[in-house]
Amino acid sequence: MSNLWQQIWEKRSLQPQHRLTLDTLIALDGFDSGAGKINLADWQEYTRRISEKLQLQSGHSVFEVGCGAGAFLFALREQHTLTVGGLDYAAGLIEAAKQAMPDGDFKAQSAQTMDTEPQYDFVIANSVFHYFDEAMAAAVLQAMWKKARLGVAILDVPHAATKAACERARRDALSEAEYEEKYRGLHHTYFSPDWFSQQLPDTPLQTFESCVPHYAQSQYRFSVIFSKRLHG
Repeated sequence: MSNLWQQIWEKRSLQPQHRLTLDTLIALDGFDSGAGKINLADWQEYTRRISEKLQLQSGHSVFEVGCGAGAFLFALREQHTLTVGGLDYAAGLIEAAKQAMPDGDFKAQSAQTMDTEPQYDFVIANSVFHYFDEAMAAAVLQAMWKKARLGVAILDVPHAATKAACERARRDALSEAEYEEKYRGLHHTYFSPDWFSQQLPDTPLQTFESCVPHYAQSQYRFSVIFSKRLHG
């Protein structure tokens, strides 16, 4: 993972003037500008759709890798009574998650150092895997699988088949100066659905296109859910 990405995310934190709302958490998690902007209503619908795909119910537990300020988990908890936890290497974002969900178990640490215990029903990563190289992504996925009781969801993954079009759209969403300032020296990793199926062979896998309403990146992204419900 690029140290430049880490430097960017570590600059984000909850400020005294911020109200502790889902809107604030969404912005802190980076979905507030350019091609990656997602508004409140669309975020809530997105998490509802993922909740449905996971068959999430009150009483379940959810752990998020790269949880940031916790916008995804916070939105899920608007729908269900859940036990939640997560990790992120940006300490300021983890502090925001702790304030938003004080009963959650949130830690400032990198994904590759994640403990596989305690287990959670679902272990998820939303819009995070493109910050990993393939070797790190493979290791994190294996740890997520061990930590999960029921399933693993890797969401909002850049599709290798649309890399050129995705990067062109990302550039077009900003001025040239803004793009250079935001992405200079930064790298995204693109994946194929086949890459995921090769990591956990013979495991039930659901692949689907991004289901975020009105999201400029949707046409370039996909998601996968691995299920333990039918796994021996």
